[in-house]
Amino acid sequence: MNAKRPNIVFIVADDLGFADLGCYGGRDAEFGAVSPVLDGLAAKGLKLTQGYSNSPVCSPTRFALMTGRWQYRLRGAAEEPINSASRGSATLGLPPAHPTLPSLLQGAGYRTALIGKWHLGYPPHFG
Repeated sequence: MNAKRPNIVFIVADDLGFADLGCYGGRDAEFGAVSPVLDGLAAKGLKLTQGYSNSPVCSPTRFALMTGRWQYRLRGAAEEPINSASRGSATLGLPPAHPTLPSLLQGAGYRTALIGKWHLGYPPHFG
């Protein structure tokens, strides 16, 4: 096994159809390539071609991608972690101790970062 670990860039986009990117066949009649930078990344890396969303909305899908579990298997996958009088300050959303792809990568020595939309919990657990 190679001692150098590969870099990982895992991109999740909302409302992106299969052929919306050039690397999956998307083209614009007037301009041609629609996503040249992402196409370049895809040409040098791994491209997923057989995945399907397990939900029509973003948070449950993100939950499944980050945990490897169906969203309905763990309460909170589709709930916003907002305080209320009835539930107090109990954190809803992804349980902070639940393993995720980033936490497993951290355990393997990777440094991880999230840029953009999370919608699976709020600080202090996911700050």
